[in-house]
Amino acid sequence: MEDEKLCLISIGLVIVIFAALAGMTYVDEEGWPWEDDTKDKEEILLIQEGDEVSVDYVGRLVGVAGEPGPVFDTSLPEVANDDSIPKTPSFMDKPIYDDLTFTVGSGQMIPGFESGVLNKKMGDSFTISIPPERAYGVSLDELIIDVNSTETIPMRETIDRETFHEVYPMVALGEVDKFIHPFWKWDVEIISFDPESVVIWHQPVYGERYFAFSWNTTVVDLSTDRNIITLHHNVEEINDQTKIPFFTMLDYNPEWARNAAETFGQEPMEGYVSSKGGVLTINFNGELIGKTLLFTITINSILRE
Repeated sequence: MEDEKLCLISIGLVIVIFAALAGMTYVDEEGWPWEDDTKDKEEILLIQEGDEVSVDYVGRLVGVAGEPGPVFDTSLPEVANDDSIPKTPSFMDKPIYDDLTFTVGSGQMIPGFESGVLNKKMGDSFTISIPPERAYGVSLDELIIDVNSTETIPMRETIDRETFHEVYPMVALGEVDKFIHPFWKWDVEIISFDPESVVIWHQPVYGERYFAFSWNTTVVDLSTDRNIITLHHNVEEINDQTKIPFFTMLDYNPEWARNAAETFGQEPMEGYVSSKGGVLTINFNGELIGKTLLFTITINSILRE
């Protein structure tokens, strides 16, 4: 019986010793405890400049009240193909949707996007707001022009010869009596000219609709007594998809177009049109310029050499 008790006690001590060894903390020669660092530990990389990262993203404009607005770009096909998610006029479908790979700090991305991923780790999902100065730049007032929905122009007009040749470069004075207006496409008659000036007479048709812009403009009044032509832009034809090419403005308002191109450094591509309170605003800044952007980003991979 005593032998059996001693055997059981020995077995118990062995179990206790193994249990202690399994969770023990090692002690060095001076009595300081230390953890077993022989086990493999996975290094957690936090994104730094120079890292190559791959991300998925959804880019949105910010709404009037600061809420997420329509999507202008994404790497996710499920977002792109979901018609219930509003898209901007410039949103374009891609033939292939894949994550975005770039080197942080290389200037491949807008500054706010690059700084937004710093110190993030693989698998992180987050949302960042990027102001215009950290995105695509601030809006230039010189690239915005307002047009009254009802505007008037003179029926009989006297202009200096230099301006005439600038506005109507294809018209040879003395060789023709009439020509087609390059913008409105109605008849213009040359009444007289001298070395200093040219007198012309615009001859639109009352009630006619002219498709000079990306919408129709109707002649609603002709008055020889008051020397005016009254035009009404059919604003009901304008929506958030309406845009016009910049070269249109070269014929509509050459002086404004020239100043805009000089300010921008080149001719812009196209302008987006909005209508409010009897005024049409044509903005050639580009859809993302001057806008605060909202990005939802997921870090898929980090590569550090």
